Amino acid sequence: MSSEYEKASNLAANPADQELDPGFRLATLRKRSQLDFEIEFFERILTRDPNYVEVLTNLGDLFAQKGCHRRALQVDLRLVQLQPKNEMAMYNLACSQALLRQKTQALESLRQAVMLGYGDLDFMLSDPDLSSLHGHTDFQSIVTYLASQPHVI
Repeated sequence: MSSEYEKASNLAANPADQELDPGFRLATLRKRSQLDFEIEFFERILTRDPNYVEVLTNLGDLFAQKGCHRRALQVDLRLVQLQPKNEMAMYNLACSQALLRQKTQALESLRQAVMLGYGDLDFMLSDPDLSSLHGHTDFQSIVTYLASQPHVI
């Protein structure tokens, strides 16, 4: 009697057989995380419409949650390309760049986000994605600028 490992290895060697074994498919699905499922779902939608902004936004968030920062960066770059005047897309790009230690690019993206209208200073200061920028004088300049702006209620 073969072990489950041998059975899975044999099926993995011949992917066509996987569809024939519903038990294998069910076990595989159970092992996948919800994040992986959602990522695959949104990636499939993008194969049909690569410029679907809402799907790209969700996919970028999922990649960031999963810690796939390079993939999140690629999505954020695409979103900024599609919506160059969207302050949240630019802010998210800054976060991805900061997480990848691309400080110069992150500070420029953050500056652009603020110039486009991003103004949540409290969130920006508490956002762990930007923590690598906190000691930088350019970050402090952005904070000072935002703090000096009138608040709209």
